[in-house]
Amino acid sequence: MKKISIALTIGVLVFGSALPVFAGQWIKSENGGCLLWNPDPDEAQKVRWGGACKDGKAHGDGIAEWYSYQRPPDRCECSFIAGKAEGMGSYRWSDGVHYVGEFKAGVIEGKGFIRYPDNEMYEGDFKNGYPDGWGVLMLPDNTRKMGRFREGAFIPPE
Repeated sequence: MKKISIALTIGVLVFGSALPVFAGQWIKSENGGCLLWNPDPDEAQKVRWGGACKDGKAHGDGIAEWYSYQRPPDRCECSFIAGKAEGMGSYRWSDGVHYVGEFKAGVIEGKGFIRYPDNEMYEGDFKNGYPDGWGVLMLPDNTRKMGRFREGAFIPPE
């Protein structure tokens, strides 16, 4: 995943990617056969699940590691309901981006905090994977933008 600048680019921060949510896919875990939902999987992506299954889907607290090719895995320490991340959790992408906050149906939504490797940070409301609502954006040069965001874009005060 390439870095998405919240201040300049509209991107959806979803479970496993930083691209708009168009379609998803159930993926069976390599180590137990539980199904986990990924809204935007990479080609040939696999998952390891360290948690319980209920009705064939990941359920309860656990760790999901999404991996493909020869790169380190993305890691989600989350609660799952019916195979989808739900409630509070933590997601760390292999490129160093780290999110802590709420998930709904496998998508980042609710209150949360995200930090990029260059120390760009956003804390506030998310909707359908976008910073959306009230939030604070801190850029690497210490520029701070506080206020309303819509679909990832800062809305300047009038």
